[in-house]
Amino acid sequence: MVREKIYDLIAWKDKSTRKPLLVNGARQVGKSWLIRHFGLTNFKGKLIEINLEKSKNLHIIFQADFDVKRIIFELNLALNTSIVLGEDLLFIDEIQACPEALGSLRYFFEDMPNLHVIVAGSLLDFEFRNQPFPVGRVEIMNLYPMTFYEFLKARNKKNLIQLLESSYDEVPETVNHFFEDDFMLYLIIGGMPECVKYFVETNDLLGVKNIQDDLLYSYEQDFKKYQPNINSDCLLDILENGTKYIGNQIIYTKLSQRFTSPTVKKGVDVLRTDRLLYSVQNVSVGSLPLTSSGKQFKLFFLDVGLLLRKSNLDYQNLYLKKELSAAFKGMLSEQFVAQQLIAQTEQKTFYWARTESGASSEVDFVILKNNKIIPIEVKSGKSGSLKSLHYLLDNNLNIEKAIVFSEAKRGKNEKIEFIPIYWAGKC
Repeated sequence: MVREKIYDLIAWKDKSTRKPLLVNGARQVGKSWLIRHFGLTNFKGKLIEINLEKSKNLHIIFQADFDVKRIIFELNLALNTSIVLGEDLLFIDEIQACPEALGSLRYFFEDMPNLHVIVAGSLLDFEFRNQPFPVGRVEIMNLYPMTFYEFLKARNKKNLIQLLESSYDEVPETVNHFFEDDFMLYLIIGGMPECVKYFVETNDLLGVKNIQDDLLYSYEQDFKKYQPNINSDCLLDILENGTKYIGNQIIYTKLSQRFTSPTVKKGVDVLRTDRLLYSVQNVSVGSLPLTSSGKQFKLFFLDVGLLLRKSNLDYQNLYLKKELSAAFKGMLSEQFVAQQLIAQTEQKTFYWARTESGASSEVDFVILKNNKIIPIEVKSGKSGSLKSLHYLLDNNLNIEKAIVFSEAKRGKNEKIEFIPIYWAGKC
């Protein structure tokens, strides 16, 4: 499989002012596979990989002090290897298992800049709550589930890939229907690498469903790690009920009947930090920079395939019968676009809603591109009202362009561009 982040890794490798790289992301989005693949295919020397969750005997090497020359010397002894600066890649996986190893990263940058070192782990955002982050001494790369574009690459859909690599207005409108089957499959399978790999190899949707169940179960088992700070039952409630309110402004009381709003809020913060849920903030679009009060936000799931599975909807309704309620089809479409935008913009995805009492105008997303504010609406069908978008444009003349992702006929109406939803990750 090809992940687009490989090109970011290659650029990092060739930097003259390279810093240790921390690859962050939810569990099971493919961090270890990507780094391993990068190390094996882009280095003159060796890939030296250590897993600090499995190799607890190595913790003592990092716990003595932050002398990186000593650390590398002792790693060479323990691993019976010789790490060559400038030629080898040192990959430290599950680094959260040894907080001292996290603390040593700044000193790798200061004292051994020629060493290529990448670290990854689970729940890193939680670990950095308890210790200082090495600001200015570490680079961060975020990894997300596979995008629709990467999904097509995994399935070797060369013709569709070529179309998505072109500007949508250069592609004949008659080809849109060729995307439909793969789009439906992506909504079912999602972008979790294990699910995509299994389907590419077997063409078995039932097996994908079983893998998704296992992934969801493993995430839910992680909830026990947060006790006693937050009740795991509260997190289960939020995950269960949150599927009903994807794309809606959050009202905490709707996410659990058993816990108070402050407790639910704390639980939502945990799941956002865990990256099972992503928050999209309401922003003012009157001028740059985009500003958010932080009080109003919408939630989206880690992955559209996991969302569909968690909602207990049968994939046959979606793929074979092409049947879904309009409301749920709209939610899946909005989740799809959110997932593509978040991966594309590194989470700098927002939405807009009027905050005046009694006002109901809302636009699904707002992004910033080339220092231009771009509002985005998502329509699951071929028609729909755009009253909120028109209101936003009429009252903010600084906005030069808006996008509607839908199945409607493509084209442009004054400031609004109508683009097929398949191009959401390439806008």
